[in-house]
Amino acid sequence: MQRRWNDRGSVTAELALAMPAVSLVIAVTLSAFALQIERMKLVSVSAMAARAMARGEAEENVRALVLEGNAGSDSQVILMDLETRENTVCIKLSRAFEIAGMGGKFFEISEVQCARKVGL
Repeated sequence: MQRRWNDRGSVTAELALAMPAVSLVIAVTLSAFALQIERMKLVSVSAMAARAMARGEAEENVRALVLEGNAGSDSQVILMDLETRENTVCIKLSRAFEIAGMGGKFFEISEVQCARKVGL
């Protein structure tokens, strides 16, 4: 008599073994998309802040504008650096961003936008 091996349940076991890796890949991918979305928000807010500073608005008003533009983000800590060049004003915004599944590592995303001063 020959004995046959039963393969019943092997697909379920393989799926159970692969599921944590698949979940991690999906989490990292979604977090990378979220990182790009946050970067695009920084592009928009820094351009708006640079135009406001170029118009001659007070720095306190521009800082309030930056916080208002970032109101939907989970982290409210945004660093703003102001740099004036010959006839332009540049704003650099940066913040820390955590990618899920990476063990609590933070990545710094930053964006620099410049605007020409009005009246020149």
